[in-house]
Order: sequence, then C-alpha cells, then structure tokens
Amino acid sequence: MANQPITFSRLLKASPAKVWKAITDRDEMKQWYFDLADFKAEKGFRFSFTGGPSPEKQYVHLCEVTEVIPLKKLVYSWRYEGYEGISYVSFELFPEGDSTKLVLTHSGLDSFPAANTDFAVHNFEEGWNHILHISLKNYLEPADFTAVITSEADSRKAFEALTANVSEWWTRDLQGSTMHQGDIFTIRFGNTVKTLEVAAILPGKTVTWKVTKAHIDMASLQNKSEWEGTTIHWEIAPDGDQTKIRLTHKGLTKNFECYTVCEKGWNFYMESLLAFLDTGKGQPHIPK
Repeated sequence: MANQPITFSRLLKASPAKVWKAITDRDEMKQWYFDLADFKAEKGFRFSFTGGPSPEKQYVHLCEVTEVIPLKKLVYSWRYEGYEGISYVSFELFPEGDSTKLVLTHSGLDSFPAANTDFAVHNFEEGWNHILHISLKNYLEPADFTAVITSEADSRKAFEALTANVSEWWTRDLQGSTMHQGDIFTIRFGNTVKTLEVAAILPGKTVTWKVTKAHIDMASLQNKSEWEGTTIHWEIAPDGDQTKIRLTHKGLTKNFECYTVCEKGWNFYMESLLAFLDTGKGQPHIPK
C-alpha cells in the first residue's frame, strides 16, 4: 500500500506576499532553506541542490516547477540523481487576517528505493518539521532585540535612570522631557537623530518609549528611518538583593539593515546604564 503524503501546516505572522517572496526568491530562500544557484517561480523551471544526512553523505536533488499560482500555490517535483522515484512538494498559502497559513505537502515518497533508509518517511518528516517550524518561522518572525542587566541598585534608582537620568548613560545630547507619560524627547548621536514619546510609565516597574521619528546616519543604509514605529520597553524587577532591568526593543529584529550596528550600540549603552546604576558614572554619548 502506498504511503500517504506527509502534510504540515504553520500559521505565520506575515502577509501572503511576504511568505510568497520567502519561498520563491532565491536570495531569501538561502536564508532558511537551501542555497540554490538560481530559482524562478515559473512552470518548467529546473533547479538542483545538494543536501544529505551528513557532510560525508550528500545527495543531488533534481527538481522542476510544475505548478504556480502566484501568492497561492507552488509545486515542484523532487527526485535524486542516480536513484529511482519522483515525489512532489507543494506549498499552499491561505490568508488569515494579518497572518498566512502555509500548508506544505510532500507526496510520492514511496516511489524512492525502500532499501535506502535515508529515504524513510520519518526522515522527511523530521526535515520538514525543522524547515517549516523552525527555519522559516524564525526567518519570517525574527525575535525582537532583548538585553538584560542585573544591578546592585534598587528599583527606585533603576526607575529614575530610565526617567530623570537618561542623559547620564545614553546621550547628553537630549532635548525634551523623559519624566511623564506623553512627554516627547529627542536624542542625537552626531547626525543620527531620534524622537521618542514616553508612551507608558508604571512607577518602579515599567517604562515604554515609542519612536516617532528617526534618521540613522549610516551611508550603507537604504532605509535610514528603520527605528520609526518601533517601541522600546523597559521592565524593572527585583532579583534577590539586586534589580534586574530588561530591555525589549519591539520591532528591532535581524531583518533590519542596521541590526548589527544597533545591537552593538544597545549592548554598549546597557553596560553604560549598569555602570551608572552601580558606580554613579555611565558612558553616555557626549556631543563634540
């Protein structure tokens, strides 16, 4: 009796257009799938790639696109060079609100040589589980930047550092107020300028800033306003005799052009914040 197709379903927090691009754009596919020499979502397009259970044991995959319904369905054949059998991989997209349900089906696995355990169904199940539920998910839904420090200071001092004393650890080039909900302030790091609104405050516990305007002065960036619309959220919590401060920069993900630089910057200023809390002296940016 023939094996039933294996099917996987994943609700992804991304639009159908974004998911479609991820599964059809060669530059995006190499980030979560395989590094293909070329790929086109066109019926009859042939492509190949190499993969296997170990570096010593690799198989040449030979594929051909057999069906394309833009933003809805992509199907291609999947066989192995030098082995009998042919199977078919299908990606189907279904919009669900702001998300997309992706249904992946791999059929025809029973056509491969049964004597080769590398072609066993459970190996395909394991592989597709990882690709769909980990690799593709993490690519389309990258985590927000987070950082945590633990200070000897109490929660009161930590809260003051995030309200009254922001210029003591972040940047001295600060205009406006950071004290109350609704306050607007602008920070500068040379020609990099960001305007933030104090969106929420819970004394001694949380502070939230919303970035309303941003210009990141980096020649390499195509989008110099990437921070706009992101939210910087601070949580303060006791940790034994110490205080833990968690930063979550919501919206700042690895998809951002500036991510590597911004990650480095946040890590530096988190250490500056910690130094200010524990020694009274941070390392804020000082304008020339």
